[in-house]
Amino acid sequence: MVSKLLSNVMPTYGSKTLEFVKGKGCYLYSSQNKKYLDFASGIAVNSLGHCHPKLINALNKQSKQLWHVSNLYKIKKQEQFAKLLCKNSFADKVFFTNSGAESIECGIKIIRGYHSYHKTKKTEIITFDGAFHGRTYGALSAQK
Repeated sequence: MVSKLLSNVMPTYGSKTLEFVKGKGCYLYSSQNKKYLDFASGIAVNSLGHCHPKLINALNKQSKQLWHVSNLYKIKKQEQFAKLLCKNSFADKVFFTNSGAESIECGIKIIRGYHSYHKTKKTEIITFDGAFHGRTYGALSAQK
């Protein structure tokens, strides 16, 4: 017997009963106005917390200039940020992605390309057992 559809959202994380309606700093507030410490930080994307004033100001300023431009075009701020990342890391080049899964896919392709070009015959990539690497085929193949 098919149960009545309660939501059009695919249940990738199981059933959900807790709903957050606002955030401030490192806290989330439920629809019942209960305060929670956000240990997940939006799955590691809210490092400045929720509604940080400096981030809100930067977003408001940018929203009045330009929403999004494809990497098909030169993006001055992106160039500046890439330079800063390279200066402060081991990297010579930076590839900006939209998601963790896309980052994993990029890493797999770069690793395979490097070892193919240099003919090292290395064919295995180290991953973490039980870790979540994303929902793409390449990322899923890294999971056990």
